[in-house]
Amino acid sequence: MIRMRLIGLLIVLLAASHSLRADNLYAYRDSVKQAYDFLVYVPDSYYDSEEPLPLILNLHGKSLCGNDLNMITRYGCIDALRRGRKIDAVIICPQCRSTGGWDPVKLMKVVEWVQYRYRTDHNRLYCFGISMGGWGTFKFAAAYPDKVAAAIAMCGGYTGEVEPLTQLPLWIIHGTSDRLTSLSYSTSIVEKMAKMGKSERVFFSWLTGCDHSILARVFLLQQPYDWLFSHNLQDSERMVNRDVKIEPKDLRMAYMNLDQTQAQRLPVKKPSK
Repeated sequence: MIRMRLIGLLIVLLAASHSLRADNLYAYRDSVKQAYDFLVYVPDSYYDSEEPLPLILNLHGKSLCGNDLNMITRYGCIDALRRGRKIDAVIICPQCRSTGGWDPVKLMKVVEWVQYRYRTDHNRLYCFGISMGGWGTFKFAAAYPDKVAAAIAMCGGYTGEVEPLTQLPLWIIHGTSDRLTSLSYSTSIVEKMAKMGKSERVFFSWLTGCDHSILARVFLLQQPYDWLFSHNLQDSERMVNRDVKIEPKDLRMAYMNLDQTQAQRLPVKKPSK
């Protein structure tokens, strides 16, 4: 009888501890004029301290464009969180309605709106995008190199002026077997920086044998978040961290290396403010 009571008490305590989790995912629609609808993820650590948290701007690819915010949880940072990846940051996931690409001015409007309402570290704003979101990451970083602490652009490209991209730590990731967005779009950026003699802040990974879609698994890994968080606008030289690596085998093992016991449903909620 005593043993049964102890077991029952343990179940109650476990249920209570789970209910105390404060991770939240909020949907904001029509909140910022002439900008994007977006999701905001707030980790439970946000409520445990008065310290500001890093802010990640996560940009999706063409396949998730539309007006249903639930779509943009199919891959990216939110998908990683639901599968058990811990990311100790406030995360913005905007949704682009048009497949025409991301507008950096509209993105910054969303970022500033979130920065005003949530306690985030303005010296640790990061951008992390894939495919069309990789193109958007290049554009956003080039438009605001003095505000973006570091950026990761995956299987994207950029046809604008490269010089602004040399001012911040930038990790370019691309698969050598990408048939949707040629590897040459990324290599040309690195080559232009090298010709300018300004490649000291670019870090690149050409993943042998990897195609376009498998790069979505990068969001599931710990390495990109460690790399982003290692950079800060207050770093005097703003040098790039070259000690973090991703290899094709990491992508193949991405799902198996997640702690499934930490997985959570993380439903999209209406904000209370």
